Amino acid sequence: MKLLLGEPIAEKIYQEIKEEMARFKIKPGLAVIMVGKNEASQVYVGLKEKTAKRLGFTFKKFLFSSKISEKKIIKLIKSLNKNKKIHGLIVQLPLPKNLHPLKIIRSILPEKDIDGFHPKTKFISPIHQAILKLLSFYKIKIKNKKIAILANSLIFAQPLARMLRNKGAKVKIILKNNYSPYSPEYRKCLKRADILIIAIGKPKFLKKEMVKNKAVIVDIGYSRVKKKAVGDVDFESCAQKVSALSPVPGGVGPLTVAYLMRNVLKAAKN
Repeated sequence: MKLLLGEPIAEKIYQEIKEEMARFKIKPGLAVIMVGKNEASQVYVGLKEKTAKRLGFTFKKFLFSSKISEKKIIKLIKSLNKNKKIHGLIVQLPLPKNLHPLKIIRSILPEKDIDGFHPKTKFISPIHQAILKLLSFYKIKIKNKKIAILANSLIFAQPLARMLRNKGAKVKIILKNNYSPYSPEYRKCLKRADILIIAIGKPKFLKKEMVKNKAVIVDIGYSRVKKKAVGDVDFESCAQKVSALSPVPGGVGPLTVAYLMRNVLKAAKN
């Protein structure tokens, strides 16, 4: 089985970022807004902060309780939109259920939406870039392949499906809340997939009996079980059956952070 490791690719991206910063003599600025105490979000924001500071970026972090109103978040975003030292701005997802992510994201200036979710942004989402790069770097063919995206949200799944279809793949989106994991249709979708991309935040959910023999799995989940980081894939189980698998940690995560930093640099140059 082939391990799809993101860290070696990420380090090359960081080297390129440092070289460009020196050449253009710019100091990119990143602001992150996080609401609530989602454990995975805390880890991701921590990684972004550590990496931004290591690269010499300006970094601002705004933490709020889940009781904050949309009005206050949007007011902060509008203030950051005007801040010339902040080139990239993200609202860490998921948000608490009382907040509307699309409404909040659309208040970010498109030229500062380095997460790539604003309808008018020119940036490609770092996580989507990371998935595509991981597959291409390890020479995993996409054209004519059946790909299943098992996710919680269309915000994540739809743009990724579009990119994969543009590369000739046959893509099926499976929203976790729309299917019972025990339904025949759900099982059939997973079993048919040559490539399975999973992002549901449910630790060790995917077992070897749920996937096709020699399938490729890209695991985007992140949870803590007994103080240990695990993904949505039962790694030990699926490793016996699949041809390639991205580990958690060390797979898509590091590469996603690298592409986020590259987007901030692009925003600063623009």
